Amino acid sequence: VGDDLKLTSDAALISFGADSEITLEHRHNYGLKITNTVADTDGRPVELLLKSEEDAIVADDIIASIQMQAGDSDGQDAHAVSAGIFAIAEGTFSASANPTKLVFTTGVSESADIGLGASAKMTLSSAGLLTIADDFVIKDGGTIGVASDADSITIASDGVVTFSQEIVAPSLDISGNVDIDGTLEADAITVNGTALAEFISDTAGAMV
Repeated sequence: VGDDLKLTSDAALISFGADSEITLEHRHNYGLKITNTVADTDGRPVELLLKSEEDAIVADDIIASIQMQAGDSDGQDAHAVSAGIFAIAEGTFSASANPTKLVFTTGVSESADIGLGASAKMTLSSAGLLTIADDFVIKDGGTIGVASDADSITIASDGVVTFSQEIVAPSLDISGNVDIDGTLEADAITVNGTALAEFISDTAGAMV
């Protein structure tokens, strides 16, 4: 084929491999579908590998990306890349290192192409650190936790926060009343193991 290749039938199919087990199929008015047709065994996923043959990968090199773009006739921002997922090197690659982060971008009034200076809206580092550019919002009554305590923090629809474990902090500044089990109880609060009421009394006495 020396020029364009055009498959003019709806649901046209291209098969790959000696057994034609991988197919690329046209989906009328929607796009393309890649299928692994082998169904008689486990471990037969569909893989789409985006591979760069650049020999020297260093920090900030874009290794591969998936970008989404509209065809709006208004042009400019409307025609720019509107979202993208980029695999970007965090350091120099070697025989024993390939540090890579995933950067997610979305357009606002800019191109979402990281190569054109788009700002990251979310980043997943090679160490697994997730960083977001704006607020973090969960569902009403949703929980935040760890593997051993999935509901360490529960946030109700009215914003009330419930902790399932003790609150440990180097300092705690409370601007309003302290409500413990529905009542104001100074004795229920301890300071270095001493009830708050007693602590205040002892401190006052010491100051006198």
